[in-house]
Amino acid sequence: MSKVIACIDGSMSTSAVCDYAAWFSQKLKISLELLHIIEKSTSHSAQNLSGSLGLGGREVLLEEIIRLEEAKAKIELQHGDILLQEAKKYLKENYTIEPQVFQRHGSLLDTIVALEEDFRVLIMGKYGNQTERLVDKIGTQIENVVRAVHKPVLITYSPFEEPSSFLIAFDGSPTAKVCVDRITASPLLKGLSAHLVYVGDATQEIQAQISWAETQLQQAGFTPNTHILQGDVEKTLIDYANSNQISLLVVGAYGHSRIRQFFIGSSTTKLLTRSTKPVLLLR
Repeated sequence: MSKVIACIDGSMSTSAVCDYAAWFSQKLKISLELLHIIEKSTSHSAQNLSGSLGLGGREVLLEEIIRLEEAKAKIELQHGDILLQEAKKYLKENYTIEPQVFQRHGSLLDTIVALEEDFRVLIMGKYGNQTERLVDKIGTQIENVVRAVHKPVLITYSPFEEPSSFLIAFDGSPTAKVCVDRITASPLLKGLSAHLVYVGDATQEIQAQISWAETQLQQAGFTPNTHILQGDVEKTLIDYANSNQISLLVVGAYGHSRIRQFFIGSSTTKLLTRSTKPVLLLR
């Protein structure tokens, strides 16, 4: 099924998630759904404590714990419904979009993987509830989701800025070429200013691959600004994006060169942490 799914958690990223989800939905002309996930509490559950609270008067305490857990679950469900309805109202008032809303119980990763066949693009906020006050952190589960999901994932940044330009982090790998193919075949980025950036030595092979990418973009109607730069991959990409007022970073995740090492390791988190631009990850 072709639709955008946006993850809503009530954090400071929520409004930006809604805005970018609306933009993707309208550009791709596909429906939008809002998802709120109620994750299992990390606190001690009645089931975990039943073995130690099974003697004498402790049954009364166990019953009270069960009652409190049921009340907590009900409140979490109501809270999630409020978040979804507020987001739905926001989208209707600002974009005349009527999204579907739904909730799921379980882990974020398991839920997203189970839903992957149902969506075309997944939208997630850079900061979740657990990390929104930590400037040097991102949502703790983002990297796990990006590794597991094969559909495009957008990691948003607040506040929303309607995209007017994008940067392709190109490394000449098969994955990067797939990234270029996807961009040229999709209406998503049509009309935006394109930047094609390679970080590393300009060998003949790389120059040929960059020329191929330029041709593909030109045939799709883009006029790419192409640059071959030197330096640390992560820092160079971010510096270029900031100095050229790039609206969106587009990355073919899990390539096979220096940028592959960049994305497989902790630098994935570093890019998402340090970037003040939304990042679209393609596989």
